[in-house]
Parts: sequence; C-alpha cells; structure tokens
Amino acid sequence: MKEKTRSRRDFLHLASKMTSVSIAAFSFGCSIKPSIEKNSTKTALLYGTRYGATKDTAQWIAKGAGDNLDILDIETVDLNTIADRYDMFIIGSGVWIDGVHIRMKELLSAKTNQIEPKIIAAFIVCGTTGKDKAGKKRIEGYFDRFFQPLNNRPPRLAYFGGRMNISKLSEKDRKLLENFYRNILKREFKDWDRTDPKAAKSFGAKISQTAIS
Repeated sequence: MKEKTRSRRDFLHLASKMTSVSIAAFSFGCSIKPSIEKNSTKTALLYGTRYGATKDTAQWIAKGAGDNLDILDIETVDLNTIADRYDMFIIGSGVWIDGVHIRMKELLSAKTNQIEPKIIAAFIVCGTTGKDKAGKKRIEGYFDRFFQPLNNRPPRLAYFGGRMNISKLSEKDRKLLENFYRNILKREFKDWDRTDPKAAKSFGAKISQTAIS
C-alpha cells in the first residue's frame, strides 16, 4: 500500500514538475515572439542631410523606435536596389532653398511602385517653426514637394526644427539663405538651433508602437 502511495505521489510530483516546465517554456516562447516578429521584418530609416541636423534627428527617431531598424544615408545607398532590400521604410530629409534632398526625390520618382507601399512614416527637418499660418502653409508646401512623385502621402508625418551655423554653409547656400531671410522672412540672418531630441524620440516611439512592433 505504501508502495502504491509513493508511486502516486511520485507521479503527481513529476506531472507537476512537467507542467511547470511546460508553462515556463510557453512563457519563454511568448517573451521571444516579439523579437522574432521584429527581426523577421526589415525596416530602414532612410534620411538625406546636408549639414547634419537631419542625421541627428534620424538617430533620435531610431532610439525612440527601439533601434530595431537600419539607419541609412541616402547618399550612400544604391537607389536601384534599396527598395527591394527592406519591408518597411521611414524616410526623411532636410529642406533647403532648393527643396528636399535630390537623391530622395530621385528614389521616389524612379521606384514609386516598389517603395510607396512600404513607406510607413516620413519627416522633414526645416527652419520653419509652423507657429503661424504662414509657417504652417510653408511646411505643407514642403511636404507637397517631397511627396510629389507619390500617389498618396505616407500615413505618419512629422516636421522637426533644424539648425543654422552660418560658418558651415557653402557659399551658394549662404547667399541664398541670406537673401531669403532678409527679403522674404524679414528676419535677422543668424545662427540658430531648433533640433529637438525629445520630439524626435517620441515620433519614433509612436511609429514603433503602431507599425514596427
């Protein structure tokens, strides 16, 4: 009788142990599932910059998104193959007197059908604050020109402040911007920095919550 009781006790103990192991394994599987799902989707944050503010903003966005993406400079990628290498894209460009980065426009024009369905978000970095109607209208114009090759705008958009360091401007940009500030904006032409790491990280986090994760 004792032998039967011991056997029954051993069986229950083993069954309990196996159940615990099964639960632990299931929990572990659940815990790694997001990582597997994330790693199975390749996302690129593709940016175009001239003086570095857009590069910094792209890196802050990536931190907000959890760094689960490749950060790529439009000047270093192969425009013929980039659309096929990734499942999703976040695209961004600085805005200058001559508009957004020329290679970004070339990519959107040449690979519209391949890349447009994959663009989950886009951003611009500019000197306009958007605090008044004129500024908001100007920003809308930037977006219009940015996405002119596409059939529709990307689903998530944001604009961020850039920076101006006059000593680092090319001679051409300095002359164009000086004329723009004095004759169009009626403002003093001077250095400024409106980059916003917090806002960029927040944008990245929102993208990650709704699209990447």
